[in-house]
Amino acid sequence: MILLIETSTTQCSVGLSQQGICVSSLSMNEAQYTHAEVLHVLITQLLDQEGIQPQDLLAVGVSRGPGSYTGLRIGVSAAKGLCFALQIPLISMDTLAVLAQEYLRPETRTVAVLDARRDEVYLGVYDPQGNALMVPHPQVIEPGYFQKSIFLEEKLHFVGSGADKCKEIDPVLGAEYHAAVWPHAAQMAGQVFRSFEAGRFEDIAYFEPSYLKDFIAIKPQKKS
Repeated sequence: MILLIETSTTQCSVGLSQQGICVSSLSMNEAQYTHAEVLHVLITQLLDQEGIQPQDLLAVGVSRGPGSYTGLRIGVSAAKGLCFALQIPLISMDTLAVLAQEYLRPETRTVAVLDARRDEVYLGVYDPQGNALMVPHPQVIEPGYFQKSIFLEEKLHFVGSGADKCKEIDPVLGAEYHAAVWPHAAQMAGQVFRSFEAGRFEDIAYFEPSYLKDFIAIKPQKKS
């Protein structure tokens, strides 16, 4: 079994996967970040529910961001702690790729977007199989941005907290917009398992998540 942890947004979710299939998951979504209180409770409940001991885990998969500082810090710290204690591999997955899994459809392209600030989002584009067609990156949305060929070849599904911003600034004819969608641990099962089989593991000691700009603390400069 592989334990899956997703804490990049207000939704906190955990899952257990076997051979790339999520067999069970739990989640909680609160307006305020309560991950510190609920994550370990959810993990314990999930393991007990499935009759799994921590020693039975083969690896831990965790969402690496972009996302909130509060959520990611808690999720990644928990994942690293478990991996260190159990001496098992740590596997990470891009949050936008997790988010895209919710709306992968034949003959469509999924644009996963997380709201950042002002007119900026974090954006990734995925084909029906979940392969990245555009590397996830921060992007200022301006009128005409979605007129590039990559956005015009197939129907688009915009998914995530930045979907409404994209629709307001640069609407695409025929596109569907799904703002009330959050990344979920259950959607990590397939890619995390492929990484496990390929031996693509993170260095537990040095791995750090990718935070949204809104949540990066800037140290005040010393006065001369």
